[in-house]
Amino acid sequence: MFKLTVYKKVNWSRNVSLLILIVLLVAVSGKMIMAHEKIQTYKEAVKLYESGKFVAAEEKFRAAKLNVFVTDHNKDIHLILSILTPIREVMEEIDEQAADYNDENDLDKLVSMYDRWQESQKKWVSGTSVQKDMYGEMLALTHLDKDMKGYFTAIKKTNLDKLVKDTVTGISDEERIYNLLNKIPAEYFGRGSSAKSKSIETAFEKYYSTKINKIIENGPVSAIVDEGIRQFTALTELSLDSSWLEKTLDSNLLEIVRGAINKKDYAAYAESATTIKNLEGSMNGAEVFAYIETSTADVLERAEQLMAAHKYEDAIKIYEALKPLEDTTKSITSANLLWDKYEPVRVLQRLYPGKEFPDSVTARNKWGADSIVAAISSDGGIYFGTLTGEEAMTVIEGNLDGATGITKLSFQSSLSTGGNPVIYIDAKSSERNYHYLAYEIRAGSMVKILDVEADQLTVDSNHVLVVDNPVGEGEGEIAYFEPDDNGQYQFTDIKVDYTDIEVADIGNYYGKKVRFTAFADQLQNGGALVTLSETYNDSTGLWEKTYVLLKGDTDFIIYQNYTVIGIFNSYEDITDENGETVSVPVFQVEKVE
Repeated sequence: MFKLTVYKKVNWSRNVSLLILIVLLVAVSGKMIMAHEKIQTYKEAVKLYESGKFVAAEEKFRAAKLNVFVTDHNKDIHLILSILTPIREVMEEIDEQAADYNDENDLDKLVSMYDRWQESQKKWVSGTSVQKDMYGEMLALTHLDKDMKGYFTAIKKTNLDKLVKDTVTGISDEERIYNLLNKIPAEYFGRGSSAKSKSIETAFEKYYSTKINKIIENGPVSAIVDEGIRQFTALTELSLDSSWLEKTLDSNLLEIVRGAINKKDYAAYAESATTIKNLEGSMNGAEVFAYIETSTADVLERAEQLMAAHKYEDAIKIYEALKPLEDTTKSITSANLLWDKYEPVRVLQRLYPGKEFPDSVTARNKWGADSIVAAISSDGGIYFGTLTGEEAMTVIEGNLDGATGITKLSFQSSLSTGGNPVIYIDAKSSERNYHYLAYEIRAGSMVKILDVEADQLTVDSNHVLVVDNPVGEGEGEIAYFEPDDNGQYQFTDIKVDYTDIEVADIGNYYGKKVRFTAFADQLQNGGALVTLSETYNDSTGLWEKTYVLLKGDTDFIIYQNYTVIGIFNSYEDITDENGETVSVPVFQVEKVE
C-alpha cells in the first residue's frame, strides 16, 4: 500500500496551510472591497434620498441591500426600502397590468387597476412627504395617469361613436354600451359629480331621439309605436329619463290622429289610434290619449246624427271604420235594421239578388207593420213587402201584365173598400196619356182592382174615380169609375159638368159651363156668329140684332146647327150688318157634340 514519507507529509501539510492562508487573505481583501462598495452605494443612496430623488435612491438602496458581505447600515436600508419599494412595485405592476388589460379589451380588469391605483394614490398622497413625492416620481416615470386617460377615453369614444353612427343592434347591445360607459371612471367625463351621468344620458337621448325622429319622418304609425315601446323598455332597463320620448311621441302621434280626423278619414284614424293605444302603459296621461277618447266620442256622435238624418250608409261607414278602435258591431246591426226599415227596398234587393227594382215606394207604421215597400222589378214583377220588429220581411208578389214605362208609384189606400193597402201605378200608354193600375193586398195575395188607360184620372170622392177620355166605355167623355161587388173599378157613368140652356139666355151664365144648340149665321173674327134676337127699329127703319160669337178649335160652317159645350167669359167688338161696331159675348167652345 501507498505510504507517505515523513518528508512528503511535512511538505503536503505546508502546502495546505499556504493555500488556506491565501484563501483567507483573498476573502479578507474581498470583504474589505465589498464593504467599501456597499458604504459608497449607501452614501450615494442617502445623498439621493436627501435630495428628494427617491426613485434613484430606492435603486441604490436596493443595490446596497444586495451586498450581503457586510451588514453595515442594513437597518436603515431596510427601513427606507420598506417605504419606497412598495410604491415602485405597485406603480410598475399597475402600469404593466393596465396596458395588458387594455390590449385584451378587458374593461373590468382595467377598471380594477384604476381602482387599485386610486386607492394607492389616496394612501400615498395623504401619507408622508416621502411617500407623496415617491408616488409623484413614479407617476411621472410611468405616465400612468396619461395612459389611463388614453385607455378610457378611447373606450368611451368607441362606444359613443356606435350610438352616433347607429351601429347598435338591439336593446342588448344598447345595454352593453350603457354598462361599459358606466364602468368608465367619472373623471374622464368632465368636471362635476353629475358630469358622467349627464354625458351618458345625453348621448343615449340623442341616439334614441335621432332614431325615433327618423321613423316618425318616414315610417307608418305601427313602426313609430313599435320603436316607442322598444325605447321605453330600454330606457326603463337603463334607468334613463323617458319624459323627452313621451313628449316627442305625444306631439307627433297627436298630429297624426288629428290630421286623420280633420280629413274625415275615420278608417286611418281608427287604425292609427288603435296602434297608438299600445303605448298607453308607457305614456299614461299623454294628451294624445285624451284626444283619441274625445274624438272617438265625437265621431260616434256624428254617426248618431247621420242616423237621425236617415243617412244610414254614411253612419255605417263610420261604424265600420271605427271597428279596430271600438266594438261597433251592435251599432252596425242597429243601423242596418233602421236603414232597412227606412229603405225596405234594400231587403228586396237582398232577397232577390238577380233582380233590379228601378221603381219603389215606402210607407211606415201602417197596416200593422213598421215599414212597407212596394216595388216594381225591371222584368215586370210587382212586390209588396212588410217589416215588423226584427222579423224577416214578408213579401207578396204579382205581375204588371204588360204595363211599361212606370212614371209614378204610390200607395192609394182610399181605393180599397176594405181598408187594405193599395199599390197605385201611373204608366205610359200608347192610346192615352196614362195607363192607370191599382193592386190591392188582400189576405196574403195581390189583386188588380184598376186597369184603365185615359188622359187623366182623379179621385172625386170616396171610392169614386173621375176619368177623362178612358179607352172603352166613356171614351171621349169624363167618366165615373166605381168598385163593383169584388172591389174592382168599372165604368159607371158619364160625368156631366155643365148646364143645358137656351142660347138666348147665355147672358145670364157668365163664367159658367153650359151646353146649348145654336145656328151659325156667318163667320167673323175667327169664329161663328149666332143671332140671339132681331127687332125692327121704326125710327131708323133698320133691323137690329143681338149676337153671340162662338170661338174654339172647331172649324165652323155657316147655316148649320151646332150643339156646343163651353164658357161665356169675355166680350169682343164686331161689325154688324148695318156697318155698326157692337160688343158681343164670346163663348169659348170646349166641345162640339
